[in-house]
Amino acid sequence: MKRVVAAVVGIAAMVTVVGAAPSIAQGDSKTFKGLDRDRGSKIQTTDGQSFLEINGAGELVHWQRAGESYSRQLRGWGWQGTRAITTLDAQTFVEIKGDGRLSKWTWNGSWYSEAAVGTGWNNARLITGVAGNQFIEINNQGELAYWTFDGSNGLSKIVRGVGWGATKSITGLDPFLFIEIKGDALNSMSFWVNEQSGLTEFPETGNPDGNTYIRLIAGGDSDHFTVITTNGLLVEYAYNESEGAYQGVMRGWDWQGTRLIG
Repeated sequence: MKRVVAAVVGIAAMVTVVGAAPSIAQGDSKTFKGLDRDRGSKIQTTDGQSFLEINGAGELVHWQRAGESYSRQLRGWGWQGTRAITTLDAQTFVEIKGDGRLSKWTWNGSWYSEAAVGTGWNNARLITGVAGNQFIEINNQGELAYWTFDGSNGLSKIVRGVGWGATKSITGLDPFLFIEIKGDALNSMSFWVNEQSGLTEFPETGNPDGNTYIRLIAGGDSDHFTVITTNGLLVEYAYNESEGAYQGVMRGWDWQGTRLIG
Protein backbone atom coordinates (compact mmCIF):
# COMPACT_ATOMS: atom_id res chain seq x y z
CA MET A 1 0.00 0.00 0.00
CA LYS A 2 1.27 3.46 -0.82
CA ARG A 3 1.74 5.78 2.11
CA VAL A 4 1.39 9.53 2.17
CA VAL A 5 2.64 11.80 4.86
CA ALA A 6 -0.78 12.20 6.48
CA ALA A 7 -3.99 10.20 6.23
CA VAL A 8 -6.19 11.94 3.69
CA VAL A 9 -9.69 11.08 2.52
CA GLY A 10 -9.88 11.15 -1.26
CA ILE A 11 -12.98 11.23 -3.44
CA ALA A 12 -12.86 7.50 -4.04
CA ALA A 13 -10.45 6.09 -1.47
CA MET A 14 -8.58 6.67 1.77
CA VAL A 15 -4.82 6.46 1.95
CA THR A 16 -3.55 5.57 5.40
CA VAL A 17 -0.21 5.92 7.07
CA VAL A 18 1.24 2.74 8.57
CA GLY A 19 4.29 2.95 10.80
CA ALA A 20 6.78 5.75 10.95
CA ALA A 21 7.62 7.75 7.87
CA PRO A 22 11.18 7.21 6.64
CA SER A 23 13.46 10.18 6.43
CA ILE A 24 14.69 11.49 3.10
CA ALA A 25 18.17 10.23 2.41
CA GLN A 26 20.78 12.86 1.73
CA GLY A 27 20.81 11.95 -1.96
CA ASP A 28 17.05 12.45 -2.21
CA SER A 29 16.81 15.91 -0.61
CA LYS A 30 18.70 18.05 -3.07
CA THR A 31 17.73 21.48 -4.22
CA PHE A 32 17.73 22.64 -7.83
CA LYS A 33 18.52 26.22 -8.73
CA GLY A 34 16.59 26.15 -12.00
CA LEU A 35 17.06 29.39 -13.92
CA ASP A 36 16.75 33.13 -13.62
CA ARG A 37 13.11 33.71 -12.61
CA ASP A 38 12.91 36.75 -14.87
CA ARG A 39 12.78 34.23 -17.71
CA GLY A 40 10.03 32.15 -16.14
CA SER A 41 6.34 32.35 -16.93
CA LYS A 42 3.42 31.61 -14.63
CA ILE A 43 1.27 29.63 -17.06
CA GLN A 44 0.09 26.51 -15.26
CA THR A 45 -0.27 23.04 -16.71
CA THR A 46 -1.83 20.83 -14.00
CA ASP A 47 -2.31 23.74 -11.53
CA GLY A 48 0.90 22.59 -9.85
CA GLN A 49 -1.00 20.49 -7.34
CA SER A 50 -1.87 17.22 -9.07
CA PHE A 51 -0.55 14.39 -11.21
CA LEU A 52 -1.68 11.09 -12.73
CA GLU A 53 -0.28 7.64 -11.97
CA ILE A 54 -0.59 4.23 -13.60
CA ASN A 55 0.44 1.59 -11.11
CA GLY A 56 1.58 -1.99 -11.54
CA ALA A 57 -2.00 -3.25 -11.22
CA GLY A 58 -3.07 -1.20 -14.25
CA GLU A 59 -5.05 1.34 -12.22
CA LEU A 60 -5.26 4.95 -13.36
CA VAL A 61 -5.09 7.18 -10.27
CA HIS A 62 -5.43 10.95 -9.90
CA TRP A 63 -3.48 12.45 -7.01
CA GLN A 64 -4.42 15.93 -5.74
CA ARG A 65 -2.55 17.92 -3.13
CA ALA A 66 -4.50 18.13 0.13
CA GLY A 67 -2.73 20.00 2.90
CA GLU A 68 0.71 18.48 3.38
CA SER A 69 -0.17 15.31 1.50
CA TYR A 70 -2.18 14.01 -1.49
CA SER A 71 -5.69 12.62 -1.86
CA ARG A 72 -6.18 9.61 -4.11
CA GLN A 73 -8.96 9.15 -6.66
CA LEU A 74 -9.14 5.95 -8.67
CA ARG A 75 -10.23 6.87 -12.20
CA GLY A 76 -9.83 3.69 -14.23
CA TRP A 77 -8.74 0.06 -14.57
CA GLY A 78 -7.10 -1.95 -17.32
CA TRP A 79 -4.30 0.49 -18.21
CA GLN A 80 -1.58 -2.18 -18.29
CA GLY A 81 -1.06 -1.73 -22.04
CA THR A 82 -0.43 2.01 -21.90
CA ARG A 83 3.09 2.95 -23.01
CA ALA A 84 3.14 6.65 -22.00
CA ILE A 85 0.93 9.32 -20.45
CA THR A 86 1.34 13.04 -19.99
CA THR A 87 -0.95 15.61 -18.45
CA LEU A 88 -1.91 18.66 -20.52
CA ASP A 89 -3.93 20.46 -17.84
CA ALA A 90 -5.87 19.57 -14.69
CA GLN A 91 -8.63 17.84 -16.72
CA THR A 92 -6.86 16.49 -19.81
CA PHE A 93 -4.09 14.04 -20.60
CA VAL A 94 -2.59 12.27 -23.61
CA GLU A 95 -1.96 8.52 -23.82
CA ILE A 96 0.19 6.49 -26.21
CA LYS A 97 -1.16 2.95 -26.33
CA GLY A 98 0.96 -0.13 -26.77
CA ASP A 99 -0.07 -0.42 -30.42
CA GLY A 100 0.95 3.17 -31.20
CA ARG A 101 -2.49 4.82 -31.11
CA LEU A 102 -2.64 8.30 -29.58
CA SER A 103 -5.65 9.29 -27.44
CA LYS A 104 -6.65 12.49 -25.70
CA TRP A 105 -8.68 11.98 -22.50
CA THR A 106 -10.85 14.64 -20.83
CA TRP A 107 -12.32 14.41 -17.32
CA ASN A 108 -15.90 15.66 -16.97
CA GLY A 109 -16.14 15.33 -13.19
CA SER A 110 -17.34 11.71 -13.24
CA TRP A 111 -15.45 9.90 -16.01
CA TYR A 112 -12.99 10.37 -18.85
CA SER A 113 -14.10 10.73 -22.45
CA GLU A 114 -11.64 9.53 -25.10
CA ALA A 115 -10.83 11.17 -28.41
CA ALA A 116 -8.72 9.13 -30.85
CA VAL A 117 -6.27 11.70 -32.22
CA GLY A 118 -3.58 9.71 -33.99
CA THR A 119 -2.00 6.42 -35.05
CA GLY A 120 1.56 5.35 -35.73
CA TRP A 121 3.04 6.81 -32.55
CA ASN A 122 5.28 3.77 -31.99
CA ASN A 123 8.15 6.05 -33.04
CA ALA A 124 7.61 8.37 -30.07
CA ARG A 125 10.18 7.69 -27.34
CA LEU A 126 9.31 10.40 -24.79
CA ILE A 127 6.40 12.83 -24.39
CA THR A 128 5.57 15.59 -21.90
CA GLY A 129 2.72 18.09 -21.70
CA VAL A 130 3.48 21.80 -21.57
CA ALA A 131 0.00 23.38 -21.98
CA GLY A 132 -3.66 22.49 -22.35
CA ASN A 133 -3.25 22.08 -26.11
CA GLN A 134 0.44 21.25 -26.47
CA PHE A 135 3.05 18.59 -25.72
CA ILE A 136 6.67 17.81 -26.58
CA GLU A 137 7.82 14.59 -28.22
CA ILE A 138 11.28 13.11 -28.65
CA ASN A 139 11.22 10.39 -31.29
CA ASN A 140 13.53 7.47 -31.96
CA GLN A 141 15.53 9.56 -34.44
CA GLY A 142 16.37 12.11 -31.73
CA GLU A 143 14.07 14.88 -33.00
CA LEU A 144 12.46 17.14 -30.40
CA ALA A 145 9.11 18.48 -31.61
CA TYR A 146 6.28 20.58 -30.20
CA TRP A 147 2.83 19.23 -31.10
CA THR A 148 -0.20 21.55 -30.86
CA PHE A 149 -3.91 20.64 -30.93
CA ASP A 150 -6.33 22.82 -32.87
CA GLY A 151 -10.02 23.21 -31.95
CA SER A 152 -10.91 19.94 -33.72
CA ASN A 153 -8.15 17.90 -32.04
CA GLY A 154 -6.01 18.02 -35.17
CA LEU A 155 -2.27 18.10 -34.51
CA SER A 156 0.44 20.27 -36.01
CA LYS A 157 4.17 19.70 -35.50
CA ILE A 158 7.15 22.04 -35.21
CA VAL A 159 10.61 20.47 -34.87
CA ARG A 160 12.69 22.48 -32.39
CA GLY A 161 15.78 20.34 -32.10
CA VAL A 162 17.77 17.27 -33.19
CA GLY A 163 20.32 15.11 -31.41
CA TRP A 164 18.12 14.28 -28.42
CA GLY A 165 18.58 10.53 -28.71
CA ALA A 166 20.49 10.16 -25.43
CA THR A 167 17.91 12.01 -23.29
CA LYS A 168 16.49 9.85 -20.48
CA SER A 169 13.41 11.95 -19.67
CA ILE A 170 11.78 15.31 -20.33
CA THR A 171 9.34 17.07 -18.02
CA GLY A 172 7.23 20.03 -19.13
CA LEU A 173 6.58 22.80 -16.63
CA ASP A 174 4.91 25.35 -18.94
CA PRO A 175 4.98 26.27 -22.66
CA PHE A 176 8.37 27.94 -22.28
CA LEU A 177 10.15 25.70 -19.79
CA PHE A 178 11.00 22.01 -19.49
CA ILE A 179 13.45 19.79 -17.62
CA GLU A 180 15.75 17.29 -19.28
CA ILE A 181 17.45 14.41 -17.47
CA LYS A 182 20.31 13.18 -19.59
CA GLY A 183 21.25 9.57 -20.16
CA ASP A 184 24.80 9.97 -18.87
CA ALA A 185 26.25 8.19 -15.85
CA LEU A 186 25.09 10.93 -13.46
CA ASN A 187 21.67 11.56 -15.05
CA SER A 188 22.68 15.20 -15.35
CA MET A 189 19.81 17.71 -15.35
CA SER A 190 19.21 20.83 -17.45
CA PHE A 191 16.42 23.38 -17.57
CA TRP A 192 15.51 24.42 -21.14
CA VAL A 193 13.74 27.62 -22.19
CA ASN A 194 11.76 27.69 -25.44
CA GLU A 195 12.66 31.07 -26.91
CA GLN A 196 11.86 32.57 -30.30
CA SER A 197 15.44 32.02 -31.40
CA GLY A 198 15.45 28.37 -30.30
CA LEU A 199 15.93 26.24 -27.21
CA THR A 200 18.35 27.62 -24.60
CA GLU A 201 19.95 25.28 -22.05
CA PHE A 202 20.63 26.07 -18.39
CA PRO A 203 22.62 23.15 -16.92
CA GLU A 204 21.92 22.31 -13.28
CA THR A 205 25.39 22.34 -11.71
CA GLY A 206 24.60 22.25 -8.00
CA ASN A 207 24.50 18.45 -7.60
CA PRO A 208 27.95 17.04 -8.48
CA ASP A 209 26.85 13.53 -7.45
CA GLY A 210 24.15 13.56 -10.09
CA ASN A 211 20.47 12.61 -10.08
CA THR A 212 20.51 8.83 -10.41
CA TYR A 213 18.04 8.61 -7.51
CA ILE A 214 15.25 9.96 -9.76
CA ARG A 215 13.17 7.11 -11.23
CA LEU A 216 10.07 8.99 -12.45
CA ILE A 217 9.29 12.72 -12.71
CA ALA A 218 6.16 14.74 -13.53
CA GLY A 219 5.74 18.49 -14.00
CA GLY A 220 3.02 20.59 -12.42
CA ASP A 221 3.75 24.18 -13.38
CA SER A 222 6.77 26.47 -13.55
CA ASP A 223 7.08 26.32 -9.75
CA HIS A 224 6.41 22.61 -9.07
CA PHE A 225 7.48 19.14 -10.13
CA THR A 226 7.17 15.74 -8.46
CA VAL A 227 9.70 12.93 -8.29
CA ILE A 228 9.49 9.25 -7.39
CA THR A 229 12.90 8.06 -6.24
CA THR A 230 14.54 4.70 -6.82
CA ASN A 231 13.84 3.78 -3.19
CA GLY A 232 10.12 4.59 -3.46
CA LEU A 233 9.87 8.06 -1.95
CA LEU A 234 7.44 10.63 -3.34
CA VAL A 235 9.14 14.05 -3.26
CA GLU A 236 7.56 17.33 -4.31
CA TYR A 237 9.87 20.13 -5.45
CA ALA A 238 8.54 23.68 -5.15
CA TYR A 239 10.31 26.90 -6.06
CA ASN A 240 11.27 28.98 -3.04
CA GLU A 241 11.73 32.58 -4.13
CA SER A 242 13.65 33.61 -1.04
CA GLU A 243 16.19 30.80 -1.61
CA GLY A 244 16.15 31.09 -5.39
CA ALA A 245 15.85 27.31 -5.79
CA TYR A 246 13.48 24.37 -6.04
CA GLN A 247 13.37 22.66 -2.64
CA GLY A 248 12.18 19.11 -2.05
CA VAL A 249 9.69 17.92 0.58
CA MET A 250 8.84 14.25 1.05
CA ARG A 251 5.11 13.64 0.52
CA GLY A 252 4.98 9.84 0.71
CA TRP A 253 6.76 6.51 0.52
CA ASP A 254 6.26 2.93 -0.78
CA TRP A 255 5.83 4.15 -4.38
CA GLN A 256 7.97 1.37 -5.85
CA GLY A 257 4.94 -0.12 -7.64
CA THR A 258 4.27 2.99 -9.76
CA ARG A 259 4.79 2.33 -13.48
CA LEU A 260 4.08 5.74 -15.03
CA ILE A 261 3.37 9.28 -13.82
CA GLY A 262 2.48 12.34 -15.85
